[in-house]
Amino acid sequence: MIKNYFKIALRNLRKNKIFSLINILGLAVGLTCFILIAIFVYNELSYDKYPAEAKNIYRINLSVTGNGDVAVYPDVDMAVGEGIKNAFPEVRASTRVLQVKDFVTYDDRQFKEEHLAFADSNFLQIFSIPLIEGNDQSALVQPNSIVISRALARKYFDDEEPLGKSLTIGVHNAVYKITGVIDKVPDNSHFHFDAFLSLSSRHFTNGTWSNLGFYTYLLLNKNTDPDKLQVKFPQLVAKYVVPEIQHDMGVSLAEAQKSVNTFRFSLQPLTDIHLYSNTKFELEANGDIQYVYIFSALALFILLLACINFTNLSTARAVKRAREVGIRKVMGSMRKQLIFQFLAESVLFALFSMLCAYILIFILLPYFNQLTNKNISFAFFLHYQCILLIFFVSFLAGILGGIYPAFFLSSFNTIKVLKGSSFSQGSPKKPLRSSLIVFQFFVSAALIMATIIVYQQLHYMQNKKLGYDKDQVLFLPDARLLGNNQTAFKQDLLKDSRVVSVSISRAVPGGDIMDGTEVYPKNATSNGTEIHANISHVDYDYPRTLGLHLLKGRYFSKDFPTDSSGIVINEAAVRELGWTNDDAVGKTIVRSGQQELNVIGIVADFNYASVRQKVAPMML
Repeated sequence: MIKNYFKIALRNLRKNKIFSLINILGLAVGLTCFILIAIFVYNELSYDKYPAEAKNIYRINLSVTGNGDVAVYPDVDMAVGEGIKNAFPEVRASTRVLQVKDFVTYDDRQFKEEHLAFADSNFLQIFSIPLIEGNDQSALVQPNSIVISRALARKYFDDEEPLGKSLTIGVHNAVYKITGVIDKVPDNSHFHFDAFLSLSSRHFTNGTWSNLGFYTYLLLNKNTDPDKLQVKFPQLVAKYVVPEIQHDMGVSLAEAQKSVNTFRFSLQPLTDIHLYSNTKFELEANGDIQYVYIFSALALFILLLACINFTNLSTARAVKRAREVGIRKVMGSMRKQLIFQFLAESVLFALFSMLCAYILIFILLPYFNQLTNKNISFAFFLHYQCILLIFFVSFLAGILGGIYPAFFLSSFNTIKVLKGSSFSQGSPKKPLRSSLIVFQFFVSAALIMATIIVYQQLHYMQNKKLGYDKDQVLFLPDARLLGNNQTAFKQDLLKDSRVVSVSISRAVPGGDIMDGTEVYPKNATSNGTEIHANISHVDYDYPRTLGLHLLKGRYFSKDFPTDSSGIVINEAAVRELGWTNDDAVGKTIVRSGQQELNVIGIVADFNYASVRQKVAPMML
């Protein structure tokens, strides 16, 4: 019987080629969009679940409160992780990673590597990153050892055996011996390093607690409650951070304790980092759980819209198939059999749509990966679990899209249809179809409006005035490699008539801020006016080169020797320090270590970081 249903369905498909093609392609496009978005959502939700003990791994975050604002940092000081591990038996292990970018040399070849990291010897084991060559238990134990990825090994050594070879890294020409090779860090990880250098290679001084730089992770014992554990952290802050603040800022014990009240260490689950953390200094740009919700709803709406379109097209042909239904009923077909026949036809259409969707996915996947910055292989869609899931979705779409036409067609009165009675689209007997059409137009309008809003947002971000001149400005990275020749290099560039201005800075607008500090107005250490200000070390020509807008005071000048202790601040810093533009110039602020800095000028706020972030206090 079922075979007969599908045979009749195939016959109808061949008989009505144009209608069938429209119906199949319409549903195929809907399925393609649904599947691609669903895979994107699945990929986002799968981040950082690859370690064997992912559920027990937590990152230590630092929250600092100032003037009512809370700044959250994903990195802490070098001693924090091990200090917490030694203090609390609930912590099984701690590990750290320090991100670096540097030049790597082998023979006569040199490359700038953007994804290097110093890591503790247990980092690879905790994150379940296996070595394909070398011993993962000892690969990063010895100083000046390095574990590289397979891609990096091919880049430097082609097909040669990399183990035992040496790479020269950094301006000081430190030599690192290759002790291991990994395939690669999984794609669904919140970090992607090409090489791990032994952290013991860096000769750090005594461990401190009050600075930043080290991304630190704790491996907790099973069934440990992280909330109960982090409640105990303030006792460590009082024990270790207070003395450091007292020493660095030169304040009394009471003032140091008051400052430390703004410090709070907390634990964030590893599996929450990608979707629930968006601090300024993440190892990589993270996702957003809100986008997951939005795209999940979008995928369901698109699939529902495709099913409704499929339903409406099928129902629109009801008049042409009415006589067929009447004849089948006269020949003895029961309503249940007619329903099964039309559902079988609908499911067959859906399965053909699934095949077309696979073809569309194969064509569109490279563009989809480029758009979403993913690396999804088409082989993923050929895995039997994925095929079964897509088959189920297609089958369900066929049932949902065909159930109303099946019941509608099978309900025709035999005598009326054989007499040629018409079934106009305005018939009050078809309110559901009218509702579906209205809903289809409503959803379509909503999707169009959402597209317009997204376009306007992108247009705004692309054309937003950043507060500085970005056109005709070139950025040359790694000027530090010039060493003492920076000024000579700058003068050589200025000899070219096409070069108007040249400046040297430690940070570039839109990139990472290299430094930050706590500052407060002089003679105001006890009134809670400390703020966190970002620092950009610049030369005399920086404001002119970027076209910054001076509001009050002046820029740096070689005519004023005292400018070595002078700073130019932005409007955000003026506001948070409790000053105004009219009275800020000439005042003094104090930073960590009791260094006094004189405000010589005020510039208008400019987007030195991402346009998604509020402009924070800045000192030049």
